[in-house]
Order: sequence, then C-alpha cells, then structure tokens
Amino acid sequence: MLDPLAGVETERTQLEMVRRRPLPFPPEPAAAIGINLTRWSLDRADHREGRRNLLLKTLDPLGLGFDS
Repeated sequence: MLDPLAGVETERTQLEMVRRRPLPFPPEPAAAIGINLTRWSLDRADHREGRRNLLLKTLDPLGLGFDS
C-alpha cells in the first residue's frame, strides 16, 4: 500500500488489481434499498409474531438472515 503512495514502482504495483479501482459492490443505491427493505421486513416480522416474509425466508438459507 505504501509503494503506490510513495510513487515507487515495484512488481506488485504493476499488477492490474493494484492499478485499477474496483467497482463498489453492491452499488450504493442497491445497498441502501436492500438494507432498508431488510429492516422493514424484520420490523414486520416482530409485529407479526415472528412470521417472516419471503425476503427473510430467502436470506435465511443463504446465511444472511437475522435469527433472534
């Protein structure tokens, strides 16, 4: 990390993954929508005695669910 900041060219600073900026993943609008939708779904599950909607049921097998 210090080599590119100092302007020193080494074998590692010539790598494609070092020279190019990565694409943000997920893109910010999609991340915000996904986070807010998940928060809304969790709130609904709390008010519906734990009954989870399709989004939460989909996230659970992927290991992305929020069990409490």
